[in-house]
This record gives sequence, structure tokens and C-alpha cells, in this order.
Amino acid sequence: MCISPDTLEGVIVEQNRNVMAGSDIVRSVADKVERLMGENRRLRAEASRLGARNDKLKGENRELAERIVHLEQRLNILELKEGLASGGNTKAAMARVNRLMREVDKCIALLNRQP
Repeated sequence: MCISPDTLEGVIVEQNRNVMAGSDIVRSVADKVERLMGENRRLRAEASRLGARNDKLKGENRELAERIVHLEQRLNILELKEGLASGGNTKAAMARVNRLMREVDKCIALLNRQP
């Protein structure tokens, strides 16, 4: 079997094209993988930053909730003090004192249950 030089050259050119096309595909895949890895790094850094911000905001939220509780307690004390001092609305003041006493009794009962 004899292959003409033109046919042989055509086969070689076709193989080179296939190799070049294959290397283009490999290069394209490598570029896409590199781009994805960069995006992954960026997203991980952003997730870390957002996690830290979330922790900070949770701390601030906790502090503000504690402040609200403290201010509500102060408000209750001031309202009770005003009600008792003015003598005008003693019924409301007595109701508030009774409510506070029930809360204290509940707390004492809970403390007594603990081992």
C-alpha cells in the first residue's frame, strides 16, 4: 500500500489541527477553572467578612436588648414611684405593685426548684 505525499501531508495537517483544537479546548478549560477558582476565593473572603459582620451585629443586638430591658425596668420603677407619690392613681399603682409581687413570687419559686 502506497500513500502519496499529498495524502500524507493532508493527514499530518489534519492531525495538527486536531492537536491544536485539543490544546485550545484544554486551554479554554484551564482558563475557566482558573476563573472559577478566583471566584471561589473571592466568595470565601466575602463569606468570612459577612460572618464577622454578622457576629458584630448580633453582639450589638444583644447589647441593645439588654438596654431595652434595663430602660423598661427603670420606666416601671418611675411610673410606680409617680403613682405612689401623687396619690391620684393609687388603684393603678397598687395593681402594678401586685403584679410585681407575683413576678417576685414566681422567681422565688423557680429558685426553690433548682437543686
